[in-house]
Amino acid sequence: MSASSAQADLLAKSGEAVKSGPIGLAIILILCIACYFLFKSMSRHLKTVREDFPTDEPAETAEPAQSARPSAEAAQPAQSVDPAPPPPAE
Repeated sequence: MSASSAQADLLAKSGEAVKSGPIGLAIILILCIACYFLFKSMSRHLKTVREDFPTDEPAETAEPAQSARPSAEAAQPAQSVDPAPPPPAE
């Protein structure tokens, strides 16, 4: 008989190996219940974020005040004051 099998027999006789099964099951069940409530809470928060997030609706359904577009000058990014010089001619 090897040392590991003798140790396993000792643990089995003392009842230590039997106790780990129910304790492990309880820990797994507690973690599963905690994950359930975590996912439920996360789904509720994502629903509120989804409602607040702007959607890509056509301009006809949007209100006229919101569908007004800014002028073309305001929509373009500002150009730098000192543009890069053109490359030297060869």
